[in-house]
Amino acid sequence: MYNQIGDSRKRAADRCRGSGIILRRIFIRAVSLFLGIFAAVTVTAPAHASQRPNIVLIYADDLGYGDVSIYNPQSRIPTPHIDALARGGTWLRDGHSASTVCTPSRYALLTGQYAWRTELRSGVLMPWGQPVIAPDLVTLPEYLQSAGYDTALIGKWHLGFEWPWKDSTRPPDAEILQQGWISVARNEQFDWSRHLGGGPTDHGFAYYFGDDIPNMPPYAWIENDRIVADRLVDIPRSALISVGFTAGIHGSGPGEPGWQLDQVMPQLVTRSVDYIADSARKQTPFFLMVSLTAPHTPVVPLPEFDGKSGAGTYGDFVVQTDAAVGSVLDALDKAGLRENTMVIVTSDNGPEFTTYRQWRRFGHDSVAGLRGIKSDTWEGGHRVPFVVSWPNGGVDHGRPNDALIAQLDLYAMISALLNRPLSKGAAPDSVNVLEALLGRDFRGREELVYHGSRGNLGLREGRWAFLRGGGFGRLPLPLWSEPKWVRIARGVRVDGATEDALYDLVTDPAQRENVIAKFPDVAERLKVRLAEIEGL
Repeated sequence: MYNQIGDSRKRAADRCRGSGIILRRIFIRAVSLFLGIFAAVTVTAPAHASQRPNIVLIYADDLGYGDVSIYNPQSRIPTPHIDALARGGTWLRDGHSASTVCTPSRYALLTGQYAWRTELRSGVLMPWGQPVIAPDLVTLPEYLQSAGYDTALIGKWHLGFEWPWKDSTRPPDAEILQQGWISVARNEQFDWSRHLGGGPTDHGFAYYFGDDIPNMPPYAWIENDRIVADRLVDIPRSALISVGFTAGIHGSGPGEPGWQLDQVMPQLVTRSVDYIADSARKQTPFFLMVSLTAPHTPVVPLPEFDGKSGAGTYGDFVVQTDAAVGSVLDALDKAGLRENTMVIVTSDNGPEFTTYRQWRRFGHDSVAGLRGIKSDTWEGGHRVPFVVSWPNGGVDHGRPNDALIAQLDLYAMISALLNRPLSKGAAPDSVNVLEALLGRDFRGREELVYHGSRGNLGLREGRWAFLRGGGFGRLPLPLWSEPKWVRIARGVRVDGATEDALYDLVTDPAQRENVIAKFPDVAERLKVRLAEIEGL
């Protein structure tokens, strides 16, 4: 089946030759390489990294810090594959996504720039969102292409497409969305014979296969810049069953006839495994981003995973997520590529608010004692599982790592690993943490800006976490609020939900007490520094 990849790449390349967009991007890459010669960037490459490593980034969706058992001794969910990867590499205990929700985290990872500096200050892209990565930004996969890497993204994108509306005109939001997030678009409004611009293949990925976002239309496979199916039909929201909650499905819209939500994850795994096997026959290093759609809603584990956890259906879906990681690792082993492949397993943000339900019903705490969940600037919203292994590069010591590291640092870190400078202005917020990853530096970043989904920011500096506007990340609705019983169970003494808050993460990692009144000078200093960073 995967012989189609080579053909697909060839077809994509043939289309690109006549594309003004691609020519512009080739020019940008050429300028990037030229400027890189003169960039004042200091890099430190390992002495034993003469052979460029493959890079496989497995990016889970809404996987909580406590959902991986190596992070949570009381976990009710077995994750043997991720645990084994950690014990053969390292696991970051202070690793963070760059935001607390999907779209801005992915943007920051791929661009090395905080998403709050852009239109992504609050919220995420909703159905039929337009591209958010500017054409002139050199993304991480583009940088790696310029270094001779093959690049592929398999799975979730969620950074926008130029959708093929009929007459090339996007209808007003009122015609295609209800309440700003529920799709009511109809298949007849699109011309699916046209390409989808602004997607992964326009931003450095030579190959793409995925369904963009599993709980938003179109409910269909996209390969490179085209819909795969010969025809799409209108699929009502009611036909898409999610075990999680009905709001997890963002409306009706075009889709493949007979679309099944539980078949998304298996297809992504199959494509990833086949891509690795195909790449093993080449001499070209590759960057593969496996962007999983689990355990985000729709929560749809396959029957073979039913009852495999002690945390209900959600826990079973996490087990399936771990099994997907295992399948990718097995493919690397079979291809003889494991030793010189840097494998990174992490998540785009913390777990969804349904985690409170899992904790109360099953005793499984998806944030392992941290405070907050997806959207929040409390630690549980962005401190995520972050496992790295690279045997040939020295990341094989099997010890935890307590350095402060963020996902947007992967860009500068990979630049150092390859001993290949970045162009001036590229990845402005990315920090080279290679020495910390190798266990030679125990500090990592000096500071990190936290980014909540309502646009609220915070600043981490050493032991201190200053949260401007408090740690709560969503609109103040009962559905999303931190329940009183959770605050009692956590032992929260001084709230800090919506007012400025300061926490000492050394003495109070669970953020039980807002100590801003005790340390006003520290809070003021961090508040001023945060404003300075915003203005850069």
